[in-house]
Amino acid sequence: MIATVGFNNAAHAQVEEGNIIIDPYYGYPNFGKAFFSPFIDQNDIDGVNLTAIGPAGLRAEYMLADNFGLGIDFIYNSLSGSGTVDSTDFSGNVVRTYDAKIFSRRYRIHLRANYHFVQTGSLDAYVGFGAGTNIRTIGVTSDYPNFNDDSITGALLPVSARVALGARYYFTDNIGFNTELGLGGPLLSLGLSLKF
Repeated sequence: MIATVGFNNAAHAQVEEGNIIIDPYYGYPNFGKAFFSPFIDQNDIDGVNLTAIGPAGLRAEYMLADNFGLGIDFIYNSLSGSGTVDSTDFSGNVVRTYDAKIFSRRYRIHLRANYHFVQTGSLDAYVGFGAGTNIRTIGVTSDYPNFNDDSITGALLPVSARVALGARYYFTDNIGFNTELGLGGPLLSLGLSLKF
């Protein structure tokens, strides 16, 4: 009886054709700080305090078969900071100090395919590939007179891709947690898994 109940729970925890899986997640690390160094140096911004969000995202997958699913992956990360810029006279003396703010926001939306190669008990392991957009907005603003505060939108490459190895562990029939290791997005992500 106990063995039967355990087997039934494990079987129900499996993903199967027709399931919809939603994974909200948070990732590590936020590589955006590397993009700020040129802006900080170029504009002589001092005492910068940086705050970051993400990479965070939401994956949704529809199981076309028991071991293959298609879906979408939305990835967002941002970085912002504030500091000061000194205005100096010809002798190098500070005449006035101005506030400056810097920011970067990045959005990626990937169409995604996952192959589920392990489904035992409550474990669902998969390998995935996604490709899609890559949009980044970077800007510097300041109350410095005549400061050009136009932001830059775009990316070196307007497309992005992701390859990943992931796993979901369901502790109930429909709720579990997920982890993913990959390139082209968060190096490591952790989150929830909701199966319908």
